Amino acid sequence: MKDKQLENKDSQISQMHKLLDQQQRLALQDKKLLEEYKEEIKELKSLEVPLSDKNEMDLINDREQIERLKAEVVFFKKELSKIAEQHEVKRHSKKWWHFFGDN
Repeated sequence: MKDKQLENKDSQISQMHKLLDQQQRLALQDKKLLEEYKEEIKELKSLEVPLSDKNEMDLINDREQIERLKAEVVFFKKELSKIAEQHEVKRHSKKWWHFFGDN
């Protein structure tokens, strides 16, 4: 009976050793995967366009320049509109002006 109990204990110990070995292998695999993921993340981060390259003042200046350009566009549209109106007035005035110009 004691022999059977000893065999049973030996079997349990053997199984525990196998499970410990398996756990250690899995832990090692996890560690390797974690390192691979860390490297992959570093590579991906290096591919990103860093926003820190442009400091805040550059961004503010860019926004100000955009606003200036928008204002210029509005100004030039108004000027073009005025020129178009003047051209239209001149064109209409020529239609009737020649009747009075030669007298």
